[in-house]
Amino acid sequence: MPVEYFFPKAFYYKDDLISKEANERLVEAAHSLRQEFPISTRANLYTTYGSVPDIFARSEFGILHNALVQEISQYLDILETRPGNKFAISDSWISISSSGNYERMHTHDGSYISGVYYISTAPGCGDLSFEELSDNLWASARTKSENFNTIRYTPEDRRLILFNSKVPHSVGQNLSSSERIALSFNMIIV
Repeated sequence: MPVEYFFPKAFYYKDDLISKEANERLVEAAHSLRQEFPISTRANLYTTYGSVPDIFARSEFGILHNALVQEISQYLDILETRPGNKFAISDSWISISSSGNYERMHTHDGSYISGVYYISTAPGCGDLSFEELSDNLWASARTKSENFNTIRYTPEDRRLILFNSKVPHSVGQNLSSSERIALSFNMIIV
């Protein structure tokens, strides 16, 4: 009897998205944002979400924005998104996670694609985990990664990860003694 697989989810990542020098300028820009907007809208980590509407409106993030647009276009092609559709980054924010910080399981409803770019990381600073919550075969002994109901990515400096906004995801607790700095964003079809 044949077995067919449907409803795949595509996860996209690219390492070394921008140069080390350009990335160092983003570290400085993230720390400047925290000084400019010292109050976080979240209790479990520092974030500009809800206080700075568009990180990419700031010139310091222009080089990253240009690189993201290129990668998002490639990802949309892989997803076979309808030709002629245009996209826009609808919101973006910086998160600075100190030791002990985490992000609970959530989705980004109202978006098509979400992404994270890791500006600064350290070993043990918290993996990005995705889980297929509608799958009831969690107790199976699956051996093929495409059949797993959970996957995780380890943060690395200058790594971009793009994913379907509806996939539940969380960020593990930062167990390092260093900050993890990330820029996250959502994208819509316009």
